[in-house]
Amino acid sequence: MTKKMFSILLLCLIISLGPDSAWSKYPEQKIRVVCPHAAGGGTDLMARALARYANPFLDGKLYVENVTGGGGIIGAVEGLKGAPDGYTLIMLATTNAIAPHVVKGHPPAEDFDPLCIAVIDPMILAVSPESPFKTAKDLIAYAKANPKKLSGGTSGAGGPNHLVLAAFATAIGSDFSYVPFKGSAPALLAAAGKHVDMSSAGGSEGLTLSQAKKIKVLVSFSDKRSPLYPDTPTAKELGYNVAVSRFNGIATANGVPKDIRKILSDAFKKAMANKDFKKLIEDTGQIPVLVSDEDARAWINQQSLFYKGIAEKAGLKPE
Repeated sequence: MTKKMFSILLLCLIISLGPDSAWSKYPEQKIRVVCPHAAGGGTDLMARALARYANPFLDGKLYVENVTGGGGIIGAVEGLKGAPDGYTLIMLATTNAIAPHVVKGHPPAEDFDPLCIAVIDPMILAVSPESPFKTAKDLIAYAKANPKKLSGGTSGAGGPNHLVLAAFATAIGSDFSYVPFKGSAPALLAAAGKHVDMSSAGGSEGLTLSQAKKIKVLVSFSDKRSPLYPDTPTAKELGYNVAVSRFNGIATANGVPKDIRKILSDAFKKAMANKDFKKLIEDTGQIPVLVSDEDARAWINQQSLFYKGIAEKAGLKPE
């Protein structure tokens, strides 16, 4: 090989690896984080917190845009639109694992490529302090002997609060009557006022009422006892393998170049490792986690399969 030919080949190699590759300048423009839920809600607050703490590692390019409606469908579809270039991200929530199985038109979980799961909120079952059921075992014994006699307040048919109660009912070999409300707060207040026998919610959502002794939490659907409810047994402790948490994370559409995904993933890992971010999450009563890349994809897939099974047993279909 001549010296001239070698020089040409070397120059070509330098150019191919040089600063003009698409990812080397990323991000060159604003990065939109599509939040399919309303401003001020829990998912929106998590989106803004993640953007705030990841922005120092992405040249301040992240911003959150709320695209609401259709039970999260409109935002989910919007987040998957356009070129897979890393300039549109999607805020993930529990609904992304549930909705494909109960809402027609919602993109399947496989359409999202998760960058991270950042926060979980183990779910609870709560009753009025004046309820005749003083322990979980009391409630379970009655439910087994009286299928569908107990009413359970939920945040809406087919939502996580409904499905966790359905999963628990199946596990104990019974069933409940489900009463939908417009959110977890009114469902919990209905339990507090004995308008329903019990309600389910995220653990963080029940904390204020529990501290005020307006509700009594009988079961925590966490893997281990929740720091919010250290005296409350988990379903697993009671002998029932039901562990369900709400979650939030961030994803891209499939097909984003690996180098760009790595830049994003690294930024969110650093954000989630920040002690101030962790404190912010803990102050809301939720649990910060650090699940990223392939582990995050496995998490979403597992959640989707879990909710699919529960929805089928509950007779729910996309409509």
